[in-house]
Amino acid sequence: MTRWPLSRTYEGASAAIRWDRMGSGPPVILLHGTPSSSYLWREVASTLASRFTVYVFDWPGYGQSARGPGINLSWDEQARRLVELIDHWGLDRPAIVAHDIAPVLALRAHLLEGMALGPLVLADAGLVPPFVTGFSRHVCDHIGVFRAIPTHIAEAMIRRHIETTVSRPMTEDVLDAYMAPWRGTEGVAAYWDAVAAYDEGLARPAVERLGAVDTPTLVLWGADDAWEPAWKADELAEPIPGARRQLIPGAGHFAPEDEPAAFAEAVAGFLDEVGHR
Repeated sequence: MTRWPLSRTYEGASAAIRWDRMGSGPPVILLHGTPSSSYLWREVASTLASRFTVYVFDWPGYGQSARGPGINLSWDEQARRLVELIDHWGLDRPAIVAHDIAPVLALRAHLLEGMALGPLVLADAGLVPPFVTGFSRHVCDHIGVFRAIPTHIAEAMIRRHIETTVSRPMTEDVLDAYMAPWRGTEGVAAYWDAVAAYDEGLARPAVERLGAVDTPTLVLWGADDAWEPAWKADELAEPIPGARRQLIPGAGHFAPEDEPAAFAEAVAGFLDEVGHR
């Protein structure tokens, strides 16, 4: 399944957000990171929907949600959008599964914005600095240069970067689906906009408060993650009271893409264990 249409739109205070919901049962929200979209969750969401009400959406600046000039992509603003969206859905203490940079946004929402959380899964998390990849750090440091690169060359660079997220090659149609939002002049500009918003300084307030996380937490990691090495799972879990750790063999940074069945099983097993029923 390479098409992933999100059928609903929330006209947020600062940006329109495309989202969808499937299944029935206790609420679970799947948060994608970068440079992906909710497409990352297509297999995991389908599996979890047999037992849970699963919510997926694209952050503004990504996938099918609003992007372009005037859309604030800063991580503090994205965290506030998460609070707003959960309030719109009328959810109380939903389980959250946050991948890549999404743990920064989820934990800022919880620890700085006061959003109540249910069980929390932090997956292949870009959270404890330094975590921005070398390529993206170089882009941030020279954003004007990268914005001037011809579109076809920029697309090739982005494609190669996405190829490194998995432990084994994606099929062409899957890779094309990940690339779709970043194609063409507007897509490439949107990609550079997203990278320009990376700010590890906005992660630090959440990291400094990890000891205050008061909800059951699973730190879930692809054993073969080339972006955020698996030892970072221990580094992240250590300050969180009672945090569990689990590695997914054979999975790279995009663990939900590499091993969707094992990822979904780990999440469902954790939610069962902590009584999210």
